[in-house]
Amino acid sequence: MKDTGHRSTIDAALNFEKTDRTPVNNFALVTAARSAGILVKDARYTPEVSAKVSVDYAMRTKSDFVKPVVDSQIPFADLGMDVVFPDDDYGTVRSKMINDISEIDDVAFFDPRNVSECPRFDKCILQSLTETEKILPEDLHICGLSWGPISTAGYIMGAEDLIMSIMMGEEEAVQKLILKCADFIADQEKAQIDAGASVMWMADPTASEDLISPDMFPLALSGIKSCISSVKKDYDVPAFLHVCGNTTDLIPFAHDAGADCFSFDHAVDPAVARSAAGNKLALMGNIDPVRYIMNGTPEEIVSESYKVIEACGSDGGLVLAPGCESPIMSPDENVLAMGQAGIDYWKQ
Repeated sequence: MKDTGHRSTIDAALNFEKTDRTPVNNFALVTAARSAGILVKDARYTPEVSAKVSVDYAMRTKSDFVKPVVDSQIPFADLGMDVVFPDDDYGTVRSKMINDISEIDDVAFFDPRNVSECPRFDKCILQSLTETEKILPEDLHICGLSWGPISTAGYIMGAEDLIMSIMMGEEEAVQKLILKCADFIADQEKAQIDAGASVMWMADPTASEDLISPDMFPLALSGIKSCISSVKKDYDVPAFLHVCGNTTDLIPFAHDAGADCFSFDHAVDPAVARSAAGNKLALMGNIDPVRYIMNGTPEEIVSESYKVIEACGSDGGLVLAPGCESPIMSPDENVLAMGQAGIDYWKQ
């Protein structure tokens, strides 16, 4: 693996140091498979294929990150939940582990390092990370993937039931479940780092203001903080946290929860995000993934990229990216336009 400055440029951004370009994350998982002309099912349990298409796509789109994990719902299948895996998209979780908050003690998670307990997790995620590290030609950061604590808790008992439990005064029991999920996620992240991931990457969409009110943030943040601190106790890696939708009021708390970089959606104005984050927390985002990355033109994407850099990254502290994952139908030339914009902005 050749050191060509990908990781050092990202490190500089996280430390608010200006360089000659803005690092870029193509925020692509299944998109790489579609770009390579194969179905998601052809890469899901074939680590060599997952690694190759992800690395090729990252290099082709000038991303500083690579994400070889092609299905985010894999852990729930290993937990015995009903997950349907389409040929050309992510799995869909169709069952819960528990039906009531009182059943928390019945929740049992697998050991991410015990292959017999989680064969799908091992093959789809851990082996793909190992294979990616093996073939990576340049020093792109390798991302694993996990759902965040409150989102995982939402899968375990149903997001609606979880939120209703909070509203009905069961905060202590919900907190117990979230922290139990945080331990499970930390174990997943540690296993992924051992397998080859070079950053901690966690998505917690249920923490969005579109789903919970600000007075519920402490429950979500306690799980995030517990998870990140557990990982950082053992590994010196940057922690990236993504939350979808409106996160204006959540952003100021992300740094205290341990995140080094907060990935924010297009629902938040980048200047507002920078004001909320201050100069303590690096940001990642936030081009509209559907309007521009999937349906826009390269020229529009360059224009939007420049706006984001000017609004919240002209002094460093930014990783340019879509506001959420690049949709599976995104044209290669659009994702490349974003990658090139991170370079060309500084040549104006």
